[in-house]
Amino acid sequence: DPPVTDANEPVKEGEEAGNEYAKDDAVTEEVLPGSKNDPPVTDANEPVEEEEEAGDEIQNIIVNTFTVLEQVNHDQSSFTQGLSYSDDGTVIFETTGLYRQSKVRRLNPDTFDVELSVDTDDAYFGEGCTFYTDADGKGRLIEITWLEQTGFIYDSNTLEQLKEFGYTTTPGNGNQGWGITYDASKQEFIVSDGTQYLYFWDRDTLAEKRKVTVTRFDGREQKQLNELEYMDGLVCCNIWHRDDIICVDPVTGKSVREYDMSSLWPANQRGNGENVLNGIALGKDHVLLTGKRWDRMYKVVFPDWPSLLLTATVDENGSGEYEKDDAVTE
Repeated sequence: DPPVTDANEPVKEGEEAGNEYAKDDAVTEEVLPGSKNDPPVTDANEPVEEEEEAGDEIQNIIVNTFTVLEQVNHDQSSFTQGLSYSDDGTVIFETTGLYRQSKVRRLNPDTFDVELSVDTDDAYFGEGCTFYTDADGKGRLIEITWLEQTGFIYDSNTLEQLKEFGYTTTPGNGNQGWGITYDASKQEFIVSDGTQYLYFWDRDTLAEKRKVTVTRFDGREQKQLNELEYMDGLVCCNIWHRDDIICVDPVTGKSVREYDMSSLWPANQRGNGENVLNGIALGKDHVLLTGKRWDRMYKVVFPDWPSLLLTATVDENGSGEYEKDDAVTE
């Protein structure tokens, strides 16, 4: 059964009365030309480019090349909106949504049990979160909210709220907040708001630096961008009510990798149409995936993306650095 909502509560974009999250009819199944079984047609006189490293070729079709390493438990009451590992991989952070039910949590990465849970004020609908290290080298967790144009920064150890801040995204869409991730190399947050845009905020000032429009392989703009994870130089996005994960170039907004995850846990087994795939977190040797009110999470790898899987090392100052894990092969 869908969650019971107050008749006076605001309605999410595309929602119909009585259905908390109605599917956006404008988002349709992608039809891709050609067959992936057909070899490309080439000119016999064309020069042959040096062969690329296996698995690092540029994609131009959506694929389902992923491998499940392990299925682990997840609190089925969690309406997951954000998922993030700490830099050293010793903690998983999760933020959950729904009014009067939103929470901020620390999970044990070995048992996946909830170690610490803090209720969000009833006035807020929690959305995405991401771990980051601030200018003073301290671990922090940032969270945004759906309609309230309000975000929070927490101490990553205690989940004590340290700061509240305001923000804007797309005015025509109500300045909503959906997903957030962090690019440590540029010290910037990347934010989605349910539109086709990704917004880039400065880590220290939280000021908007730029935005990009996200497009799919076929050139069409992709709306409903939801939970985000910055991985190997790309911004990987869940799409609301779709089992696709697309990974886009943060400069151009163009999709570079697209994965069909529908076989991970088929939608007809999840019990409710709103129990969608939503939650991506990059670990040191896997990607952790889950969804809203899922009773499970999955550790997966992508064999066609060998440069993604990294091994975390921590220097004496506690900052996370990463090296390629040569033990992880196709």
